[in-house]
Amino acid sequence: MGSLKPDGPRVIRLSLEERLKGTYSLANLQSALEGLHQDGLLVLESAVGVDHVDQLNTFMTNETASILKAKDPDGTLKAFNQGVKSNILHGPPVNNESLLFNDVYFNPFVIQIANAYLGSRPISNFMTGNNALPGTHGLRQPVHKDIRFHHPLAPFYFIANIPLCDFGPANGSTEFWLGSHQNTTSFEQQVATAADADEYQMEGDPMCALRPEVVEARRKIRPPIQPIIKKGDIVIRDLRLWHAGMPNETETERIMIAIGYQAPWYPNLRQRHILPVSRCNFFQAAGGQPVELRANFVSDAEAESARHNETFDFRPSM
Repeated sequence: MGSLKPDGPRVIRLSLEERLKGTYSLANLQSALEGLHQDGLLVLESAVGVDHVDQLNTFMTNETASILKAKDPDGTLKAFNQGVKSNILHGPPVNNESLLFNDVYFNPFVIQIANAYLGSRPISNFMTGNNALPGTHGLRQPVHKDIRFHHPLAPFYFIANIPLCDFGPANGSTEFWLGSHQNTTSFEQQVATAADADEYQMEGDPMCALRPEVVEARRKIRPPIQPIIKKGDIVIRDLRLWHAGMPNETETERIMIAIGYQAPWYPNLRQRHILPVSRCNFFQAAGGQPVELRANFVSDAEAESARHNETFDFRPSM
């Protein structure tokens, strides 16, 4: 009797013809949709230029030290992602004209899938980055969803992650709980107390973290994985999918960019990109893709200040 194939997300491989046309075939599009509906996670192999990824990685790695020294207006160090000192929010350099690439910010294959999975002309309104710091000695995030409200039980948002280097368990490839998005509800999440409440978290609302007993029950059904992802790949994650940032045991940063796409029917009108007005022409053109860009264009200094903030809210505004 043969051994079982290791669990993992579906991988969509581009043909030369698809690459030249900038669209997947119907067969590949169907496979992509099946993967997202079944697993909540999808890998688009070699969907972005490695040279573009390398340029972004060099720039962002070189600025990590200065980000770690940055402080909030009250003098405290900026918050770590999910409160764990192994991972920081690290947004892409949207002010830098030489590092604006359409296959990163308006990838045609991502947007084709977004139109099919979320609805015609999806909304791009969120961008950040995630940096797993080196040598963090086993520190990891709790298993969580990036949702702090009672969310829909249908696809309403996904994140396209663009790794800037090869990812694997050694350097903190994200832990994913495949299929956990299918039947998940907000009642599986921990509940915010008065002490947890802030601008984006009301007392009594679901918190990001899952209840421990729910996590352990899911582990018996389908345990988590840490996939191996190559630079040039793009990882699409349904926002409802359970996941956790993992420790980076290497000596170099592990950075990925995250761009969010919202279903056109979903009533969130607040969430918007913060982008520099000097780069308005690039972003407003949207790479010629069928996507709606929602953004506030501000001064370069304001856009730079907002790059690494965690001021985002996916809850309905109506």
